[in-house]
Amino acid sequence: MKNLKSLLKPKVLFLSSVVLFLIIKLSQLSYKFSDGFTYMYMGNLVLEGLVPYKDFFLANPPLQIYLMALVQTLIGENFLLLKLIPLFATIGSSFFIYGFMKRKFGDFQALTASILFLFSFLILLTTDYSTGIHLTLFFTLGAIYFTGEERAFFSGVFGSLALLTRIYAIFPLTGIGIYYLIYRREKFLSFSAGTLSIFFPVSLVFQIMSHGAYLDQIFFFRLNLVSGIGLSKLKIITFFILRDLTLVLGTLLYLMFCKKRREMLIILATGLSLILYTIYSDIYYLYFGLIIGFLAIFTTRFFFLFKELCHFKKILAIFLILLVLINSYFYIENYGSNSEIVFTEDLVQFVKENSYENQTIYGSFEIAPLISLLSNRRLAGNLADTNPKNVMTSTLTIKDLEEKISGVKFIIVKANVLPGGGITGFDASTPSEYINAHCIVSKVYSVEKDYSNNAVIIFDCGETKTSTQT
Repeated sequence: MKNLKSLLKPKVLFLSSVVLFLIIKLSQLSYKFSDGFTYMYMGNLVLEGLVPYKDFFLANPPLQIYLMALVQTLIGENFLLLKLIPLFATIGSSFFIYGFMKRKFGDFQALTASILFLFSFLILLTTDYSTGIHLTLFFTLGAIYFTGEERAFFSGVFGSLALLTRIYAIFPLTGIGIYYLIYRREKFLSFSAGTLSIFFPVSLVFQIMSHGAYLDQIFFFRLNLVSGIGLSKLKIITFFILRDLTLVLGTLLYLMFCKKRREMLIILATGLSLILYTIYSDIYYLYFGLIIGFLAIFTTRFFFLFKELCHFKKILAIFLILLVLINSYFYIENYGSNSEIVFTEDLVQFVKENSYENQTIYGSFEIAPLISLLSNRRLAGNLADTNPKNVMTSTLTIKDLEEKISGVKFIIVKANVLPGGGITGFDASTPSEYINAHCIVSKVYSVEKDYSNNAVIIFDCGETKTSTQT
């Protein structure tokens, strides 16, 4: 009986939930179409001595790619292991949630909030991709945790690291700053000093090194995206609400009915974050990761309004078990294998066998940087970030692009192959005229489960290996 009770302690259950989360995610670990490969390639460029903003375009602050460069020095060419970064960042976030809630409300609320966070559908789905949001969330929740611990300077330091990962972290951090200004005014300067301690000097260095390009790329480039280049905001918000309905409803009910003890720190951080979704048109589903931890906290506080009810803990336990099972099953069954690049090894082998090491490749940001890393073939012009928005905002013109890729061997792009054999669905960063003038279709890989395309096409744009040898 004593052994059973020890196993049911909140700390043990929390660690067990972390292990379960890790097992589920590791079972789905594979290469998937993602912009995360651009950051992997940029990390590799950093190891070669190149400087972001000066030698290559980077639309975000630099911390993520330098962290990837650091991890690469430890793992070598095992690039799949770089996908563990968002997993461990998320686990770290769950520890911050647990620690924050335990200090204020006890072990059981800490356990509930951390489980709601780890097994939210958003976290299960987005941790498949190295997008940077999970590092941002880790540092932001670290700022929340240290605020709860009354360590304002350390809270600011974590806020500084969040800003150095993604600039949109300014929204929840502003909420934290307002909290200090209203409720902890004597510590506001300490928090502010911590926030500037790393972000300001690092930004100044890159601004100088890049001759002013740093600010243009991480800030003014984003302003060009407000025109609404991305997907329908309404569809994205609806998808988020439906997939994590428990957390959305729990938060709304908490804000409506919990009048006695409001968590103003979390309310302000969440409220300021909502401004991002309101004013910024280029919103994606993963951006809601910025508030998912806050929603887990609010929902937990709502649940525990009923803690005096008979069998409350048993009912809560059953509910959490069902939530974990349903979300995990739904993720694995319907999304776990989506966008998986099942032909990675074959594609890499093809590139190696049909090109020389000094030849370059180019293509979709979702796959070309990965193939470049695995095949030891450089990206033409170091164009790691070929997001079509770079062309759509005129940050990079098609003419500039064609000049940079002149002489490229392979262009690897995602597209749609029609039943009659026609090809359509090229994005704005695909140099169609260049392809028509210099390239032929060399190989086509079918993609069965993707969100937008049904094929990866390799265009051969240079002399074949045989003709070169001749």
